[in-house]
Amino acid sequence: MNLMFRKNFSGEKASSGGGGGGGKARGALGAGRNAKRRERDRFCMEEHHYRTHLFFSAPRTSAQYTDSGYRDSIGSGWQGTLGNLTTQKRCGPVLGGGSGSEPEPPQPLVTREPGVSLLRWDRPAPERRRAEPVSLATLEKDCFVIPAHALDRFLPDGVPLPVPPPTPEKGITTKTTQNSLSILEIADPKLCILAHLMSPLEPIEPILESPLAKPLIKQKMAAGELLSDIAQANTAVGGMLLANMEKNSEFPFISYYVINTTQTDPLLFYNNLRGASLSKFDPKTIRYSAAHTLDLYSEVAMICRPPFNDLAGGPKKSHTPTTGFIISVYKVFEGDDGERFERNWLYWTGARMLYRHLPHTVGMRKIALHKSVAAHGDKMYLLVCECANLLDDLSGAAMLVTALRARLCGYTGLYKPIQTF
Repeated sequence: MNLMFRKNFSGEKASSGGGGGGGKARGALGAGRNAKRRERDRFCMEEHHYRTHLFFSAPRTSAQYTDSGYRDSIGSGWQGTLGNLTTQKRCGPVLGGGSGSEPEPPQPLVTREPGVSLLRWDRPAPERRRAEPVSLATLEKDCFVIPAHALDRFLPDGVPLPVPPPTPEKGITTKTTQNSLSILEIADPKLCILAHLMSPLEPIEPILESPLAKPLIKQKMAAGELLSDIAQANTAVGGMLLANMEKNSEFPFISYYVINTTQTDPLLFYNNLRGASLSKFDPKTIRYSAAHTLDLYSEVAMICRPPFNDLAGGPKKSHTPTTGFIISVYKVFEGDDGERFERNWLYWTGARMLYRHLPHTVGMRKIALHKSVAAHGDKMYLLVCECANLLDDLSGAAMLVTALRARLCGYTGLYKPIQTF
């Protein structure tokens, strides 16, 4: 910043005004005086007083201070010498010091003494615990459902294992920490899942295939007949036939069966279904071939959202006309299903992404993870996300499925039930 100081303006004016005599000299010097006057106006200088310091202060109402030798008022400058401003300590007005016609000191804009203290907040009332025992019907929060035998492997990584509180008999009082898990024990439904994945039909003789042939419709009819046969046999608690909603998919149809292990032997059901599917999709009869993947699964982990339906019932109880499913299929080599791998199932299966980023309008009900029960060979994982209103907001779910496929991990598709029992 550049500062320019001009001195002896008054002396310069005096010398210029008394040097000449007569009207001619005055007329000749008139232009010079006008130029100097314009220059003085440009620098905003007064005739006898020049400022070299600017003081900024908040505007105040008119107040007289006689002991300090200066007056502060709105619209007027500082009066007095600079020494008085620097040596005298400036203090605010004393309340009640004036009398008569003297104006009152300025009042603050914010009241410092409110009727109610601003530093006190109303503390929320402590939540009252339920007197009645908690059950599935009274739960109001999302929860994990993990079998006791799979708790060590499928409890999400980073969540400590729940430790039962000490009993009062041992002399230690029972205390619940703020971050402790609330545990509710429910009965084991004794269920087993069988999934039948079907690849698209391919003609045995492509040259002789008619251009009017519709293998997808033929496959749908055969899969529906197979599901009806299983329903009539009454060997499964429930079942459904899922159809992919995309034009070209790796698995256009998936049959999903729920088996009660106390009523039906899962291995026997698997063998019977495998024989029935081979006869129903016999290439010599339908002139088409397809890859059929049948496997038994156990439900190892589940994220449920209230209201909770009967976990032991079939899928038909929770279905609506707008129900849809997001199904992901994963396969790992034998021996790669370690504890560390399975405890991070929320990440590599995409369950965490589905839970956090699915639109609320799709009405997500549960996310279930199934693991194949085969003792030898490759391991299959099936992630089933059930949404009550998926068909109403299909675009929001489709964008999330695209993000899941971008990870290049497993297969993910959008399915809707076309036949259930």
